[in-house]
Amino acid sequence: MNDTNKINRLLCFSMLFLCANVFAQWSVLDNDKRFLLNKSESYLYQPFTDEQWNSSNFATEKEMKWFKDARYGMFIHFGLSSYVSKDLSWPIVYTRKAPDQGHGEYPESVWTKWPEKFKLEKFNADEWVKIAQEAGQKYIVVIAKHHDGFHMWDTKYSEFKITNTPFGRDYIKEIADACHKAKMPFGFYYSQRDWYHPDYAPVDPNTIKQISDPPYYQALPGKKVAPGSSHSKYIDYQYKAIEELCTKYGKIDIFWFDAVYWGGMFTADMWDSENLTRMIRRLQPGIIINNRASIPGDFDTPEQRIGMYQKRPWESAMTLNGSWAYSPEPKIRSVKSLLQEMLSAASGNGNVLLSWGAHWNGEFDGAQKDTLLAVGKWLKNNGEAYYGTNGGPWMPSKNYGSVYSNKKIYIYVYNWDKEKLSLPRISGNKLLSASFLNSNEKLIYTEKDSFITFNKPKNPDKLVTVIVLNMINNVSEVQEIKTSTSVFDDPAYGEKFKVVKLKKTDWKDKNAIIDLHTDKKVTGLSISGNAGTLIISVSKDGKSWENEGTSSENLGEISISSFLAGVYIPGKEIRYIKLENQLKPNLDITIYSK
Repeated sequence: MNDTNKINRLLCFSMLFLCANVFAQWSVLDNDKRFLLNKSESYLYQPFTDEQWNSSNFATEKEMKWFKDARYGMFIHFGLSSYVSKDLSWPIVYTRKAPDQGHGEYPESVWTKWPEKFKLEKFNADEWVKIAQEAGQKYIVVIAKHHDGFHMWDTKYSEFKITNTPFGRDYIKEIADACHKAKMPFGFYYSQRDWYHPDYAPVDPNTIKQISDPPYYQALPGKKVAPGSSHSKYIDYQYKAIEELCTKYGKIDIFWFDAVYWGGMFTADMWDSENLTRMIRRLQPGIIINNRASIPGDFDTPEQRIGMYQKRPWESAMTLNGSWAYSPEPKIRSVKSLLQEMLSAASGNGNVLLSWGAHWNGEFDGAQKDTLLAVGKWLKNNGEAYYGTNGGPWMPSKNYGSVYSNKKIYIYVYNWDKEKLSLPRISGNKLLSASFLNSNEKLIYTEKDSFITFNKPKNPDKLVTVIVLNMINNVSEVQEIKTSTSVFDDPAYGEKFKVVKLKKTDWKDKNAIIDLHTDKKVTGLSISGNAGTLIISVSKDGKSWENEGTSSENLGEISISSFLAGVYIPGKEIRYIKLENQLKPNLDITIYSK
């Protein structure tokens, strides 16, 4: 096995006291310290023994190079849900089959009729690819089948497909052809989950009861968790469907599965993953495959957050406006925030796969497109500091990040919180010169003792300041990876919003209510004090309350999250925070928001 397939031993981790966040997935060896030390979030990691890891299948380092160099891709979420301008599957499909829980908004008698209205009058695959190119995105991943089971290609193995709609054409073929014509790397998103297929039953619902924590089910008394009797037929169908995708559409560069391990919720035997992925590699030599089939795969897949530094490739799946597919709400995110996420990912040696979707008629939203093109304009001018780089040599932080390529280092400064930025000197290497990449100002810097100090420019770039360093030797050293002592060091949690000092007199009966006086997207609380058991609830109107959990005597960091498309992500729009405690303690509460 190549060294590049060996997982790093010690990477950044966060120890949480109270948290229910499911927003990332990392494949690790079972002695990885993130997994061993972060027991409260062990479900974020799928651990493997050395034997399991070494016996799996991987792309080679050479086959992975284009992906690592590309850094930025377009994720196109488009399908039946576009009829009501909502996310795919989760808010739509009423019946979610085990082991998934809950219900969507529309009964099967309603949403399964939407294909009758699918016309895509304004769909133009060449135009979609052109937008990706102008946006600076170097590869495209498109939904072939989501959890609703609707096939966006002309399959022989189902009648629930796009060629049986008024549109009548093979959507996947047209996008694949357009990508090949433009020499744009292209991949499929394929969900193993299928809430429509009659034979799909990775878990027999008669053998389990639902629970609130990962893996979200456990065996009933006297029962053993087992697949449903029809599931072997589903696996057979899935082999045929994936073989079809890998043989009808020319070269495929990425295969993107989506049934994450989640502490054992989905396991490799449910899909015969080792054999299935080996078939894909045989049919598509050089293809790369993510880690969402419960085997290690070629790259890790954090979701709706930016991962921390590691050598093994990873890709954060992010959204343009908080919705995977087209939706008018939430509002489109700023160019600055999108760029900061992309550059933070590159600083951590990772990619960003940015998701959006078209209107029901097949045309992208104009305002969303303009935002992507604005990002592309910045990348056109500053791409040397992004594409084809490696994360490091300094570990990323909230205010800055860095990447390197050969003898050059690029420093991204998002926020000059001070008048100067000081970084440790690179041992065994010499700085020849330093300048701004995206400013005509002269960079003033000093080298003293073990640090290089850069002065803040008079007019910092409104998006991000880029500093370029020319070194005498090639850069290869990455500064020592330090463990993170706070979950709020992760940029996904935003910044400190305010500090509240609760006194005994602030408590009424056993409750204390904090009014933020405005709706804020609160990501968490850091609480210090002597309280014993503390119950935390949040509300937007002060009437309806959501319980965020109960702390132990060791108060600490409390993450506040929202459920989006099967995953918990940091942040919830609230105005009020309620704490319940019999002792009415004095507490210092730091509130984080983004």
